[in-house]
Amino acid sequence: MAQLLKIEDCVSRYEQDVFRYTGQYIRLKKERWNRVKINWESEKNSNLTDDILEETKPPKKWWQRKAEPSETEPTEPINKTYTPITLTALKKNFKEELYNFQLKWASATIREQSRISNRVRNHSFLRYMLMDLPDNYLVLYKPIVRLKKAETQLDVIIIGPDSIQAIVQMNANEQETIHPTQGRFWEIERKGEKNRIISPVSAVQRMNYFIESIIDQASSEMKFTYTILAENSYINRSNIPPYIQVVDKSVYEQWSDQLKRQPSPIKYKQLKAAKTLLDHCVTTSYLRPEWESAQEPWQQIDVD
Repeated sequence: MAQLLKIEDCVSRYEQDVFRYTGQYIRLKKERWNRVKINWESEKNSNLTDDILEETKPPKKWWQRKAEPSETEPTEPINKTYTPITLTALKKNFKEELYNFQLKWASATIREQSRISNRVRNHSFLRYMLMDLPDNYLVLYKPIVRLKKAETQLDVIIIGPDSIQAIVQMNANEQETIHPTQGRFWEIERKGEKNRIISPVSAVQRMNYFIESIIDQASSEMKFTYTILAENSYINRSNIPPYIQVVDKSVYEQWSDQLKRQPSPIKYKQLKAAKTLLDHCVTTSYLRPEWESAQEPWQQIDVD
């Protein structure tokens, strides 16, 4: 699960010390998963033992059996904690828990916090990055940055061990074909009907200018990639600058699989690049009313 360093202009623990918190996240995740799995296996074995004992009990005589409650007789509600039946279901629940934990780390510190909209919480591509990509990817989701006293909002930046990938996502539906032009607007076609949308090239250029203004590609030893992403539709590849990679429905699965296959661990140059990017991000936050709030259920140590 990729690490979420920044959401828009939210305060983030990673801004305080990205070198510390990236390693701490991986350690806490591993410790929590070990506890969750052990508890699940213990409860599963306990339930199995109870079932065996129940089956070996001799049947009660008819005069020992408790009468069935009548329809009008009140019964106590049964409150049971849901326990996943399979290991796959347990992993899914764990990922959901960790996803919410990451949103907290990327929007609050011990003393400050920021608000996250439901639109961001439920964004499908954000969930994909945090739940499907490996831990060695670091994500900045639509950060607001400052460069030469001007503030602007970017799209998505994924920092890998050896690369920085800037992604502009297009919100196109299935069965739509996008036709790029050299102008400010592109055409989007569906069943013979054409409409205009704003060209994403300007957003890519904005990210290109920002990243290469603060990070030198040669000295950082990081590869820069700029991507227009339309996972649900098709893009005609004409009239697109050669330095921009196009990922549409025809190659999305291949692109996604390649991202997931990243064996390298987190590297110092990667964290250094992340710190440089975070140093130029804008933060809007407010003091927490009671910053001695309770710890996470799986976080039994001081994480500040």
